[in-house]
Amino acid sequence: MNERITVAQIGHPILRKKTLEVKFNKISSSNLKNIIDKLILSMRSLNGAGLAANQIFYNLRICVIELENNKRYKHLPNIPLTILINPKIKVLNKKFTFDSYEGCLSVPNLRGIVKRYTNIQVDYYDENKKFHSKKILGFPAIVYQHEIDHLDGILFTDKVYNNKSLVSYQNYKVYHEKKYLERIQKKFSKDKY
Repeated sequence: MNERITVAQIGHPILRKKTLEVKFNKISSSNLKNIIDKLILSMRSLNGAGLAANQIFYNLRICVIELENNKRYKHLPNIPLTILINPKIKVLNKKFTFDSYEGCLSVPNLRGIVKRYTNIQVDYYDENKKFHSKKILGFPAIVYQHEIDHLDGILFTDKVYNNKSLVSYQNYKVYHEKKYLERIQKKFSKDKY
């Protein structure tokens, strides 16, 4: 990818719009394939866990997720590359939650704690028009919710339930990351869904 990667930053109106669903007959179009390729390349080059189309200025209900060979998130569970077109989430069990330290490419240098469900179902189409209905458990459910929130005009900062949890990325790394990773390990090695 030779063009410069620009990610919409907090305050840009496109991040607050509910994105438009992709018409089924457009899913395998070359235009949509180009947008998906740009999403994947942008996410990977910025070491993101995911990226939504509106973050790169496309008002479309598409996001990509991947946590494999990621320098920034090497201690987190792997998630294979997943392309979600017109995704919808259903919470399967509200008693399974986790207080997740989240950050975002659209909210640089900030982390905060968001309560997320860890037992969800996600329905979506892939880039080949194939419909998927997947049960997503544990830590990956957090990533899915974060990216799909973007498609509804929601940033993680809207869901931070205690503003005192907001920290710079540098202070997160120094003071909070080790304890957070220990909580992830403890929580997701014992929970039964």
